[in-house]
Amino acid sequence: MKSNNKYGIAIVSGLILLSACTGNFEEMNTSPSGVTDEDLTQDNNIVGMHFPSMQKSIYYNPNGFGYDFQTNQNLNADIWSGYMATPSNFKNGINNMSYFLNNDWNDACWSYAYSSIMVNQLKVKNKCETLGAETYAHFNAINTIIRVIAMSRVCDEYGPIIYSRYGETMTGGAYDSAQNAYKLFFAELTEAVNTLNGFLGKEYASFTKFDLAYGGDLSKWMRFANSVRLRLAMRVVKYDAAWAKSEAEAAIAAPQGVMKAGDSFLVSGYGWRHPLYVCSISYNDIFISANVQSILGGYEDPRLPLFGLAKTADGVIGVRTGMPDLDVYADKYKAIISQINVADGQPGLIFSSAESFFLLSEAALRGWNTGGGTAKEFYEAGISASFSQWGLSIGDYLNNTNKPAAWIDPLRPEFNSPAMSGVSPKWDEAQSDEERLEKIITQKWIAGFPEGRNAWAEWRRTGYPKQFPILVNNSQNNEIPTDLGVRRLTYTNREKSQNPEGYAEAVKLLGGADSGATRLFWDIDKPNL
Repeated sequence: MKSNNKYGIAIVSGLILLSACTGNFEEMNTSPSGVTDEDLTQDNNIVGMHFPSMQKSIYYNPNGFGYDFQTNQNLNADIWSGYMATPSNFKNGINNMSYFLNNDWNDACWSYAYSSIMVNQLKVKNKCETLGAETYAHFNAINTIIRVIAMSRVCDEYGPIIYSRYGETMTGGAYDSAQNAYKLFFAELTEAVNTLNGFLGKEYASFTKFDLAYGGDLSKWMRFANSVRLRLAMRVVKYDAAWAKSEAEAAIAAPQGVMKAGDSFLVSGYGWRHPLYVCSISYNDIFISANVQSILGGYEDPRLPLFGLAKTADGVIGVRTGMPDLDVYADKYKAIISQINVADGQPGLIFSSAESFFLLSEAALRGWNTGGGTAKEFYEAGISASFSQWGLSIGDYLNNTNKPAAWIDPLRPEFNSPAMSGVSPKWDEAQSDEERLEKIITQKWIAGFPEGRNAWAEWRRTGYPKQFPILVNNSQNNEIPTDLGVRRLTYTNREKSQNPEGYAEAVKLLGGADSGATRLFWDIDKPNL
C-alpha cells in the first residue's frame, strides 16, 4: 500500500462534500472559468456532465489512483469475497485480513460513496427538475439507477444508511433501516424502468456521449435496472421469501426483462484506469487467492489463466488470507504468487450479464415464475455467457465432473488443506437442491470476477463458495469467529463523532452491536432452501 498526501486530501474533500447542505451544491460546482449554465445547456452538457464521473465511481475511479481503492474495496470486500489475498504485512498483520477492522481503512467506503455518488445524483435530480422534468426524465431515470446500484452496495456493507433524507441537514443525517432502503430501491428501479420505457420509439435528448456503459441504449439500461432489482430480490429471500418472490417475478416480467448475454455493465472511457492494475501490478499488493486456485484449478477451468498472471511454470498460484509470520515470508510469496491479470485501461466490470442467468437459475430452482426455462437451462446459459465474455470457447465444460483441488501451499506445507467444496460444474438433476444451489452460486462467483462487493454479499447470504478459513484471527475482543467471517463494516469515526444522534439510531436500526460480526437483516443463519 502506498502512502500519499493525496489520499488524505481526497478523503477530506469527500467529507466536506458530505457535510454540505443542498443549498451549497451548485455553488461548490460553479466553474471558475466563467462557463455559464447557458453554455453548458448545449448538447445537454449541463445535466450530462455529471454522469461519466458517477458511472466510474460505482466501482471507484477518481483519477485512476489505486491507494484509495485499496481502502475503499480492495482490502475488504475483494479479500472477503474469496477472490483475492495479500501476503503484505500491513500494520504488522493486525488488519482486515486477520479480521481486525481498521476504521482508517474502511471508513473510505462510506465517505467516498456519499461524496462521489450522493452529492452528484442530487445535482442531476435538481437540474432535471429545473430545466424540464419531461425533457430530462430519462436522464433522471438513469441517475436513479446509478444511485440505487451504488448505494445498495453501501447498504449491503453497513446496513442502515442515510438515503431517503440525504441532503436535508448541514451535517450527518437521518438513517433509513436497511429494510426500508431496500423498499426504496425496488420502488425507484420500477419507476426508472417505466420512465425509460416511455421514451422508447420516440425522439429524446441524447444521452449517448455521457454513457460509459451502454452508449445511450435505453433498452440496455432497462434490462440492467431489472437485473439489479432481481439481484436485490434474491438477496432478501431468507428474510422474507414472499417479498423476494414478488420482486423477482416483477423484475423478470418488467419491460425489456433482465440482461441478455453481452449486456454486462462495463465502464470505460473518459480517462478510466482500472484501479486493480495499480493495486496489483504497480503496487504489487494484491494477488489471486487460494480459493480461486483451488476451485478453478481443480476444474481445469480455462478462465483461470485469464484471472491471474503466472510467474512460474506451475501456472497461476494463489495465496491464503490471514497468515502468520508475514514479516519473514511476504517477499518470498510475492516472488511466486500470481497478480491479478488486468490491464491499465481494461473496462471495470460492475455487473456481469452472466449473473442474470444464474439469478434466473436460482429463481427456477425455488419454483418461481421465470417466464419459461429450467434451472439447468439458465445455469448453463450463465456459464456460456461468462465464457463468451472472456472470449473463450465453452467446449465440453458443461460435462465437466472435476472438483475443486486440495490446497498445497507453495512455501509452507503446514498450511495445506483439503478442498473446501465437492461440487463440479456439470449439472446433475439427481443431486439435492442445496447441492445444485452451490453449483449456481459457485459459477456466479466465477463469472463475477474480479468485482468483490457482490461476491462478498452472496457469500454472506449463501455460504458459497466455501472458502479456506483465515489462519490468524486478530479481531477486536475476538468478536468475529473464524468460521463466521466478517459480516459487515463498522460505521465511520466521523459518523460517531459528528452525527451522534444519527449514529445511535443507525445502531438501533441495525439490531445489534456496531461490529463486524453483526449480521445484516438479509443475512440470516438458517438453511438456504
